Amino acid sequence: MIEFIPIFPSPVFKIDTNSNFKDIRSDLINFCYSEKEKDIKGINRSNYNGWHSSVYTNEEKFKNYKSFIEDHLKVSLNKFLNDGTNFSITSAWININDKKSSNSIHCHPGSHLSGCLWIKATDKSGSFRFSNPNDFVQDALLHFCNNETKSEFSFSTNYWFKPVEGFMIVFPSHINHCVFENYDDEDRISIAFNILFKKNEF
Repeated sequence: MIEFIPIFPSPVFKIDTNSNFKDIRSDLINFCYSEKEKDIKGINRSNYNGWHSSVYTNEEKFKNYKSFIEDHLKVSLNKFLNDGTNFSITSAWININDKKSSNSIHCHPGSHLSGCLWIKATDKSGSFRFSNPNDFVQDALLHFCNNETKSEFSFSTNYWFKPVEGFMIVFPSHINHCVFENYDDEDRISIAFNILFKKNEF
């Protein structure tokens, strides 16, 4: 008898916000475009073409959207964390990727978790890809394991997510990731964010 035990996993959380996402979708899309109109150049980070907003922390104009994301995070992550664990979004920004724009491979140093909420996306918007943080040391095993094992245990060099409106993913900030080229005439819009855990105060 043999058992495959996938120790030391990289926890990634996929969260569905559609219980109330439709209530803010139009307003959120309008906010994103109005922010772009105010700062048409934006800033350059991982974005290739496309538009990247300045970074939001505690700005009043972003308060309601930050609360929306944090509320869903707290409900969804509660069952995975110790009772009384506190965390908050420390920074966030808007990505508007028009046709043929993308985000190159990068990670988010200085935070514990990072995430992405998709606001506007289609089947042609381009996939989000994680790179296995252990691909160097596991190189031979990754190449010689059969497809069934790789599929069952998500044991591969890369893992892909399809952007879906109203869904967000949350992941350890050190994991390299990228977003592939948008092939649709419609923009791909998302909010990315970073999270820090706080020590419990007694």
